[in-house]
Amino acid sequence: MINIIIGLISLATIFGGVLIGRLAARRLPDRHLGTETQSVVTVSVAVIGTLSALVLGLMITSANSSFSARSDEVRELSLQLIRMERNLRRYGPEADDARTKLRAWAIAKTQQLFPQNGQPPPSSEQTIAMLESVQDAILALTPKDERQKYLRTLCATLSSTLIQARWSLEQRRGHSVPVPFLVLLIFWLSIVFASFGLFAPANPTALVALFLCSVAVSGGIVLIEELDNPLSGFIRVPSDSMRKALVEIAQ
Repeated sequence: MINIIIGLISLATIFGGVLIGRLAARRLPDRHLGTETQSVVTVSVAVIGTLSALVLGLMITSANSSFSARSDEVRELSLQLIRMERNLRRYGPEADDARTKLRAWAIAKTQQLFPQNGQPPPSSEQTIAMLESVQDAILALTPKDERQKYLRTLCATLSSTLIQARWSLEQRRGHSVPVPFLVLLIFWLSIVFASFGLFAPANPTALVALFLCSVAVSGGIVLIEELDNPLSGFIRVPSDSMRKALVEIAQ
């Protein structure tokens, strides 16, 4: 929802620049709107427009990289989950308690990453405590032979990997796109569209065209915010890998 609000604020600011330009065109004397003035404004705005295009491209690239990184981390989390559960199964009945705790953590983590409507997701403190209890259960195992000793060491290592992957995923919940960049970009775009409104013909067709352009640019800003927050909003990290892992470990 916050991404839509940011998009609406961007649209109001950018198209507000068009309306300010139209108001200035009505108030300024004709000598201020001559051909020479238009040439100076066009060249000046071209510089700002180029900077805006570069910053917008960099922000989209950064947000897309952040989205891809989080998708990879979720897939890695599900892979390590399956590996750990299978090794606990190989260990024998003594590891059933650790397997039960691991399944409970996997369900809670999936609900936290991909909450369903109307159901409050588990907190980060709850999921990390559950994961640490899994590690404690593994460390409490007493191997009877070299095979079980190897599997216990391997599962302990995998549990540490899961904890590390969990913290890495938590650290990426912040914004990879700096807020000052976003504010500056919207300010630049409002200047560009104000120049469009200043010299645009006073007819509905021109205003509609400028409004649609404002909507398109604001949509790009919403896209950046959606990619930068892939665990909420309309564009989300796919949950298939975690849900397939839940099916796998439940067998």
